[in-house]
Order: sequence, then structure tokens, then C-alpha cells
Amino acid sequence: MLVSKLFIEFVVYSFLGWVYECIYCTVKEGHWRNRGFLFGPICPIYGTGAVACHLVFGYLPWFSGIPYKMIPIWKIFLICAIGSIILEYSTSYFLEKRFHAVWWEYNDIPLNINGRVCLPATVGFGVAGIMVTRFVLPFSEKVMDMIHPLLAEVIALLLMAYLAADLVLTVASLVHLLDMVEAAIAEFDERMEGVYQSAAATPVRAREALTAMPAKAKGNLTSAAESLDFRQKYQLKNIKNFRFKRPVFRGGKKLNSDRMSEFYKGLQDRISGNEK
Repeated sequence: MLVSKLFIEFVVYSFLGWVYECIYCTVKEGHWRNRGFLFGPICPIYGTGAVACHLVFGYLPWFSGIPYKMIPIWKIFLICAIGSIILEYSTSYFLEKRFHAVWWEYNDIPLNINGRVCLPATVGFGVAGIMVTRFVLPFSEKVMDMIHPLLAEVIALLLMAYLAADLVLTVASLVHLLDMVEAAIAEFDERMEGVYQSAAATPVRAREALTAMPAKAKGNLTSAAESLDFRQKYQLKNIKNFRFKRPVFRGGKKLNSDRMSEFYKGLQDRISGNEK
């Protein structure tokens, strides 16, 4: 029963986090932004942080039995701030290593660590942790106590099925997008290699081929953008940047990381209407 209620809280807090992200980004950018890693209205990192607060301040021996309002604010702030650093950094690191993409970055904000975490955001999460622990958790516990255990089990199972389906679709779509870009860059590199190999024998034809390469690359980009489905377009709009710190190989050949990043950004420009 406890696990079911915690999972329901996780989904609810994840949804509230998605609402906050959408409002913040919409106000900041001046137009509607649907934020999130998953397709559905959920930002799991917020749900994870909120449930972690519940577990730490509600069940660990150091705080168990102590009313939330009696826990010193400085302890709540310190634990939530440090926890946010660990959670935000590890999540960013995992997503980047798996998909070579960055959904948020703080490179332009002072006192950041590799662009993954920064002091202002950490302070903000610490303050948010105080608000959640002092005001939100007591209220949510009262609400959850009103839900019948069997009903909680049913709701948790339904939400779990939905979340699992969303996660599978998201990962599959991202993997397909990555494969498509790698294939396009591999094809481009093979063409360039053929041009260079023929340069010594037929310099004129090689120069003609090199001149035609930008148009062909633009054509490949257009074809790739047209082949994207709505899920991949949604993902590209939410990705902030692309990083290829480790070599990417396809067919035993090393791909050009800079060209892959440019190709991704070209796709983003196409689907956002910034480039015709």
C-alpha cells in the first residue's frame, strides 16, 4: 500500500513539475513550450525529488516521528540542495551518455558544474524542498490517507502502465532518431571519401562533386526533416544541445561529431521554421 501511494505521489508531483516547467519556459521565451523528456505531461525528476523528500523526512530514523514543521529549516534546505545536485547531475549525465543530447544546461549561468547543475538552481531547489516538506507533504499525506488501499493499488497500476508505455515509446523514438542521424552522416562521409579518392585521377570531376556536396547535404537534411514523426519533432524541440564527447562509430567507422551536432541543429531549425 505504501509503495502504491508513493508511486501516485510520484506521478502527481511529476505532473506539477511539468506544469511549472511549461509555465516558466513559456513566460521566458514568449510562446508556448511543452517541456519534458517524455511525451506525456510528466517531468519525472520533480516527482523523484518530491518522493525522496517524503522518504527522507518521513521515514529515515533521524526524522521519523518528528512533525514536518518541527524539522529545522536549515536541515531541510541543506538536504534538498545536496540531493538536487546529485539527482540533476546524474540524470543529465545519463541522458547525455545514452542519447548524446542535453535537455537542460547552465553553461551561461555563473557557478555551474559542467553545465549540469548551478548554484542558483540548487538554491531554488533547496527553497522548493522547504515549501514541499513544510506545506505540501502534510497536505498530500492527509489526502492519500483518505484513499482506500485497494483503490490506491488500482490507480497505481494504471499509472504505472501508462508511464511504462510512455517510457518505451520515448526511448524507442529517440533511438530511432539517433540511428537515422548516424546513418545520414555515415552516408555523407562515404560520399566525401569517394570524392577525395577520385580527386587524384579526375580533379575536374572531383571539384564538381565537391561543389555539389553542400546542395546534397541540404537535400539530405530536408529529407530527414520530412521523415520525422510528431514524437521526434517534439523531442527535438525540447533538446537544448547535443554533445558527442565519446567517439561514435557506425559500420566500424568513426563519425564526425561536429557534423552530427550540426545535422541535429539543422533538423531543429527546419521543424521550428527558422530555416526554409
